[in-house]
Amino acid sequence: MLGMRSLTYRRLASRGLQLLTTFTTFRPLRSRLPIFVNKRIISSSSRKASPQVANMTGNPYQPLVLDFGRVWWREIIIYEIYVQSFQDSNNDGIGDLRGIINRLDYLKKLGVDMLWLTPIYESPLDDQGYDISNYKKIHPQYGTMEDWEELCEKVHEKGMKLMMDMVFNHSSSEHEWFKESRKSKDNPKRNWYFWKKGKIGKNGEKMPPNNWGGLFGGRAWKYDPTTDEWYLHLFAETQPDLNWDNPEVREAVYDTIDFWAKKGTDGFRLDVINLISKTPGLPDAPVTEPDQFEQNAIPMFTNGPKVHEYIHEMNLKVLRKYNCCTVGEMPCGVSQFEASQYVGKERRELSMVFQFDHMDLDGQNGNKWKPRKFELPELERVMRSWQQHMLGNNGWSSLYLENHDQPRAVSRFGSQDPKYRVISAKMLATFLLTLRGTPFLYQGQELGFPHPQKWKIEDYPDLETQAYYKSEYDRRKAANPTKEPDMSDVMHAIRLKGRDNARFPMHWDKSPNAGFSASNVKPWIKMNDESADINVQQQDGDPDSVLNYFRRLLHMRKQHPLMCYGAYVPINPTHPKIMSFLRAQGPWSTLVICNFSTDDVDYVVPDEIDIDLAVPIIANYPLEESKFQRKTCLKPYEARVYSLRN
Repeated sequence: MLGMRSLTYRRLASRGLQLLTTFTTFRPLRSRLPIFVNKRIISSSSRKASPQVANMTGNPYQPLVLDFGRVWWREIIIYEIYVQSFQDSNNDGIGDLRGIINRLDYLKKLGVDMLWLTPIYESPLDDQGYDISNYKKIHPQYGTMEDWEELCEKVHEKGMKLMMDMVFNHSSSEHEWFKESRKSKDNPKRNWYFWKKGKIGKNGEKMPPNNWGGLFGGRAWKYDPTTDEWYLHLFAETQPDLNWDNPEVREAVYDTIDFWAKKGTDGFRLDVINLISKTPGLPDAPVTEPDQFEQNAIPMFTNGPKVHEYIHEMNLKVLRKYNCCTVGEMPCGVSQFEASQYVGKERRELSMVFQFDHMDLDGQNGNKWKPRKFELPELERVMRSWQQHMLGNNGWSSLYLENHDQPRAVSRFGSQDPKYRVISAKMLATFLLTLRGTPFLYQGQELGFPHPQKWKIEDYPDLETQAYYKSEYDRRKAANPTKEPDMSDVMHAIRLKGRDNARFPMHWDKSPNAGFSASNVKPWIKMNDESADINVQQQDGDPDSVLNYFRRLLHMRKQHPLMCYGAYVPINPTHPKIMSFLRAQGPWSTLVICNFSTDDVDYVVPDEIDIDLAVPIIANYPLEESKFQRKTCLKPYEARVYSLRN
């Protein structure tokens, strides 16, 4: 709560909100910044840009007016629902569509605008639904098509929108397309996937067509004795890659999108979409690990030679007909330059992308299973680089700190120490929701969940986690067959970075199974019993809870379009503990200050920033001073947001 003491101060706050709201009614103004030319793409070296890159006034903290370019999906909050863990309505231990219907009032009250559902299609569920066997049918464990239609209708009735998750780089090996493809070499669907004849090894053994390593470990090829050939699978062997070079495959993909768009879907999240174009001929990858056969082949299939051609075609043939919002997941690396090509307005490809630069900071050389501690200026540099590059190249960013594939933000960027968990969760929320771009929240993020710390390896059903544990166990056992391997460091990495850390069921109340399912039911995944006191029921009525802070933040962002469109201007970007920046649009600015540490830290506002009429918008501690001082002391994980008028 803001501890504003005087009536005058409260009136200033009200006046500041009124002025900023009035500002939203102005028509978008054309940019007067020659540095930001729509047809020019600034290279990734823009990460070293100084604040002056966005202004010509002599004051490094006062950019000129920028083009709004208002689009509906730039002004919304998107909330990801991991369907099997959200709400179980029929007490089978698995979340479902009717469970979501039953919780729509909660989501509306939270203030989100679009619901993103993880895959709910028919699937053998080897990778929790990201292995689809029928794109046009609902898996029975989630409900029926009628349930989905009712959900879609009620979402729209409440003024929200619906986003579906699509996996088009690969299908399930149980899909009829693949079943047909593997029958014979002359089957009409043979060329829908990547089939190649293998090689013969030194000892006469069958070897894959090339040396590519899979993204889930091991080889990227699976031998199929039916036709004595191998098929490509960048992920699990039950996820064969679709051949986008075949126009029939692309038409089938577009038909799938058209099917769901006609039914009312407002947006699509496109899984690993930057992997759909492979290097022609599928040649060997360069040998960087001489002691093993499988090599890092990421450059051979990431952001490939025809990926933009295919996505542009997808946009022209189907997406543009429905004014859909699209976000493309871009694993394995996408630079700012490449992202500009995917999302530049004039290119007509995607609305935005999920990039992973900030997600890779706490892994050695991007390896999630080799944790490292990063310094705050590293995070600031990554965020500034993307914020400024997208603004300068007519692009748009997605904003996220956690999702179904990423660990919980509190355990990763804040503190799960009970002393700091709540306040750090609020600080991280403030940081995320004051950046330029479209924010994505993940279920339970609004409650400030930490990771479970006492789970054993059998409590993690995730395919990737199990594959990592098994490979490390086998490697260590082979090195010393007489001794049981010490796996404590492996479990430490899993408890930090495993995907299931964010996949446990939602906590709705303090009852057994936390209101997710009946008390006598065993959920599909272990509950986070260590955090049983963190639930919606407890936080809903607590005005100082993480949940109610999120509600205020979301409301605040919607009242200030400056938060959507304004420039990102860093302040003291090398500070080791505080990240601070302005969101600026002409004479209007918002000052954001976030302490990322457990220390009390002195903070000084630069003289060039006029704070005489600073009005507090939100803070995660009560504000003690009656007027914002140029020099102040921030408490551990303190966050403040001020409206300025220069």
